[in-house]
Amino acid sequence: MPPEPFLALPEEFPQTSTLPKFHLGDRVRFIPLPAEAFGTITGLQFAPAEHLQAWSWRYTIWLDPQSPGSTWTCSDLAWEDDLEMLVAVTAPSTEQPA
Repeated sequence: MPPEPFLALPEEFPQTSTLPKFHLGDRVRFIPLPAEAFGTITGLQFAPAEHLQAWSWRYTIWLDPQSPGSTWTCSDLAWEDDLEMLVAVTAPSTEQPA
């Protein structure tokens, strides 16, 4: 029995594949989970995604120590559509204008 069409390596791989949205070292958060996990991308792979019936990027995320879930695991996997960039929050400046 031949594999499902989405399981076969895409024709003309990698020329026809999309580039990854995220890169090693990017800080991301999981969406739309109620317990918002977040961390740093430490790995990525192009793999068949059954839920998409196509190949897609899947990432390994090293969870931040303050992230929910970091008490029971140090990393997690997520598909590209389940992540977004983590926006850094900066503290307001205490400097007085000159």
